[in-house]
Amino acid sequence: MYYKEDFEKVQKRMLAFGNQEIEDRVCISVPAPKKPGEVTSMFLNPDPDESPEKLLAYWTDPETILKNNIHRIENTFLGGDTLPIIFLNFGTSGHCNYFGAVPEYGHDTIWFDPVWDDLEQTFDTCWKPDILEKHLALADYLAKAGDGKFLVSMPDNCGTLDAMAHLYGTENLLMDMLADPDTVLSAIRMLNRGWLDSSEKFYQLLTPHTMQGGSHAWMHLWTPGRVQHMQADLSVMISQEMYEEFVKPELEEQIRWIDYPVYHFDGIEQTKHLDIILGLEKLKAVQWTHVAGQPSAVHYLPTLQRIQKAGKSLIIMTPAKDIPELMDNLSHKGLYLHTEADTPEEAQEIIRYVETHARGV
Repeated sequence: MYYKEDFEKVQKRMLAFGNQEIEDRVCISVPAPKKPGEVTSMFLNPDPDESPEKLLAYWTDPETILKNNIHRIENTFLGGDTLPIIFLNFGTSGHCNYFGAVPEYGHDTIWFDPVWDDLEQTFDTCWKPDILEKHLALADYLAKAGDGKFLVSMPDNCGTLDAMAHLYGTENLLMDMLADPDTVLSAIRMLNRGWLDSSEKFYQLLTPHTMQGGSHAWMHLWTPGRVQHMQADLSVMISQEMYEEFVKPELEEQIRWIDYPVYHFDGIEQTKHLDIILGLEKLKAVQWTHVAGQPSAVHYLPTLQRIQKAGKSLIIMTPAKDIPELMDNLSHKGLYLHTEADTPEEAQEIIRYVETHARGV
């Protein structure tokens, strides 16, 4: 691959990671700016101009998206297993777009204001195939431009309950989960139908240009099949019983389609649902996010060890200073660490540490 000459070696590491084995060391992603001031994060908009025209182009114009990302990739030291990849970003839980959600483009994120007055919706009346076709056309443009040079990820279309909160409003959804659970479950099935239809179209379009596999952008993950993460960020607000009733069916339906399913564990409040999550037999990995305002992952070693003992791989976002303790206390099989550095030299030092402390257990 043009922007990642050792991509074949990275693939071998990721195949081993996916099978809870180890190739030569744990997987580790350590991006760093090649020059001071360069933006390496795919979540940060480098243009200070927040005019509506500029924001619209940043999020939707194929040429602008390609130009911005090529600049980011070329000016980032892709340390370790960091991939040259474009994030196909239509907003978190972005399949809500195909049911009538209207995106509000911010500087670094996409917001959605509720558009549904109730959950008595039908697929035929609210499905928006024209929006999906626009997104597929954008994906096609980027994928063809990247053929042999970089990857284009599956979109961040994840979390059907979260998508429903975008469409209907979080407070409204929580109230209906108590007052009208059957209608909520029916709406989940409808949204999952749209998620499945759109996800399959994206996968079939992207696969010929992504080394005959699937890729996840901000996890810097490549697999030989369908890879996508599942989530239920709204679940921090509900009980274990409600998670079992409303979230588990969504996950069970999605996991049948995904070859390499990853659960996005966003905040320690979700620990109460961990037994249900780990009980998903086909689940391959849990991705642990360092949430702002909460201690880093190393402060939850017993929980991380519990995840590994359940037979799941771990993808951990962590400050670099915590890497030694994580490596000392976790199995290296099925372990993928994500951190960042200020310079290429600092990134190389972190990678050398990981290499010299590698073990096969």
